[in-house]
Amino acid sequence: MTDNSTREIALRWVELYNDGTPEFYGSDRFLELFHEDVDWHEMPHQYGPEGNSGSRSALREAVRAAQAMFVDRRVELHDILAVGNQTAMRYTWEATVAADGLLVPKGTRLRSAVAQFLTLRDGKISASTEYMSWPPPGTAG
Repeated sequence: MTDNSTREIALRWVELYNDGTPEFYGSDRFLELFHEDVDWHEMPHQYGPEGNSGSRSALREAVRAAQAMFVDRRVELHDILAVGNQTAMRYTWEATVAADGLLVPKGTRLRSAVAQFLTLRDGKISASTEYMSWPPPGTAG
């Protein structure tokens, strides 16, 4: 795997992830880039104190759950570093709250700074770890 192909997979992830609309959170099309047995981790954060982890099916379930809570998902890539079969990305994640009963009111635009680390195997993502930082509930990011 060359640095360029590792970088291209990460850039393709950003492209596929950014298919949300004002009425729709976004699809799970970006999951085609992951191995079925990916080792996925979303580290604990204020809105998910237990974090999330598992295989591609667990990641798919997390996306489905988010589709019920948010719309208009986007990431804005700030930095990317690809070396060998590993990539580090720094981006801002945004989505609009579309459900009642969350820590912030419906209609709030959430923003989080994210550092994501990917490992590739056979041209697919075999490991992914995300670290998110959130502003306090009820504040803009």
